[in-house]
Amino acid sequence: EKLESNFHFAPINYIQSFFFSLGTLNAMPGQKSLLVLVARSSFIAIALQLFLPYLLPNGPPVHIPLNNRPRPTIDRSNVSLRLASGKVTKIYERLHEGQTPLLIGPETVVLDNRGVIHSMTEDSKLVTLTELQPSESNPQIMTAKVTEVANLGPGRALGGKFDKNGCLYFADVLMGLARICIKKSKQQNAKVELIASSVQLEDGSWSDIVYADDVDIGPKTGHVYFSDASDIRVDRDIRSGKWDIMYASKIEAMRGKMSGRILRFKPETGQVDILATGAAFANGVAVDKDETFILYTSTYEGAVMKYSLSGEKKGQAEKLLIQFPGFLDGADCSFEREACYVAIPSTISPLAGLVFSMPDFIGKPIRSLLMIIPRWMTPKAEPYGGVAEIYPGSATSPASLKRIFQDPDGRDVNIITGVTEFRGKLYLGSLHENCIAIYNLD
Repeated sequence: EKLESNFHFAPINYIQSFFFSLGTLNAMPGQKSLLVLVARSSFIAIALQLFLPYLLPNGPPVHIPLNNRPRPTIDRSNVSLRLASGKVTKIYERLHEGQTPLLIGPETVVLDNRGVIHSMTEDSKLVTLTELQPSESNPQIMTAKVTEVANLGPGRALGGKFDKNGCLYFADVLMGLARICIKKSKQQNAKVELIASSVQLEDGSWSDIVYADDVDIGPKTGHVYFSDASDIRVDRDIRSGKWDIMYASKIEAMRGKMSGRILRFKPETGQVDILATGAAFANGVAVDKDETFILYTSTYEGAVMKYSLSGEKKGQAEKLLIQFPGFLDGADCSFEREACYVAIPSTISPLAGLVFSMPDFIGKPIRSLLMIIPRWMTPKAEPYGGVAEIYPGSATSPASLKRIFQDPDGRDVNIITGVTEFRGKLYLGSLHENCIAIYNLD
């Protein structure tokens, strides 16, 4: 940091050196080639400074404290999330000839009050999976009838949760927090309601909800807790025409600004407030059965955070657990077990590990380059699929990591982005797969 503080990128310094070099070319003919080099370098520096806002529209990389940089380690002998374990079931869409597939990129699995499996797809469709049938070759591979229940709008719906009245609250990366209430006999008339697209700050100004990501609902109050992952807006990949939520996530990882936050919507008043800020891509959100705390993931710290809703630490956020085998995503707490679950979509790639280990005066320029290169050149997620089972702690005992379920090379279950616990089973979704997986905890 001391070395880095000696570098000043003010344009006036470059302009002064540029004109000084030009003015001394004739005065010092013996060093003409050196001065030309200095002049050209100064010109390039000026150009970079002028175009930097266009090259890095979301701002340059910032300092990432060493204790916020993930250093995951993987036990590759742990293959508990493979089909061979006998506890994993994969469900694919049952397609007939000429049928257009619906189950594409189911980020999170959501179950309603009757236990019907729902998911929200890449095309922002709410679908159900019913009439499950085992395949003839492998009973752990099943097919399901996939039915479109509703079109959730032009954006990309990610996490969601049904309330006690059967209304689905969901996070949409374009709209913010939204809701749809579907009556069994009137599905066609169901309308998407925009609940919150901005939140009022303490100074009275309004802040857009830019990247709504995950949702959970308090079992006591009915309050809706949701994450706003980043202040980087999602855009379309011009090659595919799809909303590229992963690219915005990668930019946030390289920038390191920690702009993620946790919000709360109170249905009884219609108000939204900010509970916690400063997350390195705020992602999964989970509430305990007594609604005394919220767990949320700070993805690029590889950390589970805890925000207390009551007790001595009410209103405080703390880092609960670190040292997971990869980055973190969705989260859920079981109301029957003293456990919560966190999705681990990917390990850290060798390139990312190297970049995160570098001091800022080397790491920042490299992170800048990774933010500038075309999106198709950005590093891809490492094949991996994992879920962590954690004990969230109590007044008398500390939090702990209980178990890791994983497929270390993503052979059977890959890039898990969402986890939902329901009646002793973990329902696993993935942005990158066209199926869901179920892990039997018993």
